[in-house]
Amino acid sequence: MMPASAALDRRLVEFNQLPSRTLHPSRHAAYAPPAALAAIAAAPALAPAWHRHWSREILDALGLWQRPVTDPARPELALALLAPEALAQCARRLGAVLCGPRLRRAIAGDEVRALIAHLGADLLDFTRRTAAGLHDGLADSAAWTLAETTAAVDTLGLGALRAALSGAGPELAQRAELKLPDLPAPPAPLPAPQALALGLSLLKKTEPAWLSSFPAIR
Repeated sequence: MMPASAALDRRLVEFNQLPSRTLHPSRHAAYAPPAALAAIAAAPALAPAWHRHWSREILDALGLWQRPVTDPARPELALALLAPEALAQCARRLGAVLCGPRLRRAIAGDEVRALIAHLGADLLDFTRRTAAGLHDGLADSAAWTLAETTAAVDTLGLGALRAALSGAGPELAQRAELKLPDLPAPPAPLPAPQALALGLSLLKKTEPAWLSSFPAIR
C-alpha cells in the first residue's frame, strides 16, 4: 500500500500539472480540443501524452503554467485535492449545512419525500444529525419555500466552497475551479476564513482518514 504522504504528493503533482484528468465535463466545451478527446477515446494507450499536452493548453490559457501551488501545508489543499466526486459531495454538504434551518423544519410527509427526491436520503439525514453541530446555517433560509431551498443547496454550497478556496490565491483556486461545474459564481455566503473553517470541520466529520493526510491541519 502506498504511504499516505506519497499518495498526497502524487495528487498534488497531478493537481498542478494535469488538470485535464479531473476537468468537469461541463468545461469540456471551453477547454477540450475535440481532437484530443477523439484521440484519447481511440487510443487509450496514448492518453498520458494527450493529457500532458491538453493540460499544458489549459494552464497556459489560465496563466498558470509556471505558477504551481508550492506550499503543501496550505489548509485549502485538503479541499482542493479531493477527487471530483468527493469535492462535489463536499459542496453539496456545505450547501445543506447553510440551508439547515429550513431543511430541519421539514416534518410533513410530502415535504420530506420531496427533499429526499431532490437531495437524497443520506444528505437529508446528514443535515438533521450533523449539520447543526458544524454551523447554525443561514437564519433567512428558515422562511424559504421548499423549491427555493433545494435550489439554494447547490448554489450556496458552490459559493461556500469557492470562498473556502479563495484565500490560497489563484494558483490553487483556479485549478480547483476546473473540477467544479461551469456555473456563475454568486456572492459568497460566508467570508473566506469562515468558509474554510466550515469546510475543514466538515471533512473532519465526513473524511477523517483523508484529513489525517494533512499533518498541518491536525
